Amino acid sequence: MPVFLEMKESDDIEISEVLKAQGLKLEDAERVSAFFPSAFCRIALSHTFNLGFSDTYCIEGKEGEFSFQEEPIYKLGIEVASEIYHNEPQLAEVFNCIVARSSEFNSVNNALNAGADIEGANFSPTNYSGYKTLGNKCGLFSQVVS
Repeated sequence: MPVFLEMKESDDIEISEVLKAQGLKLEDAERVSAFFPSAFCRIALSHTFNLGFSDTYCIEGKEGEFSFQEEPIYKLGIEVASEIYHNEPQLAEVFNCIVARSSEFNSVNNALNAGADIEGANFSPTNYSGYKTLGNKCGLFSQVVS
């Protein structure tokens, strides 16, 4: 998680590359970079506003929607974010840095700055772009060979 704070001026792909250099597989590094900000933001926003979040996400250049619930790293992000939000106030700077990276945060921030009433609003699926592995599922053979 400190990589998000250390690289707060970098884009998601650069963060993925650093996470990969630190030993994560590309698939995991991209998922941490993409899904942790969304997960952390959903925890933060759900404690502040009455908002509905989509259970799916989209990937630029790929058809269809993909389920967050089929992404273990997203679910881990929700657990970590909830734990930090409720029990680790000393990690607020890292938490807020991760939240601020999410498109959900940017959407809410833009709406509030424009004077919109977001209470009860629903998010459409988050759209991720620039990732090589999101939306791909590795079958048993791929896991054994790689």
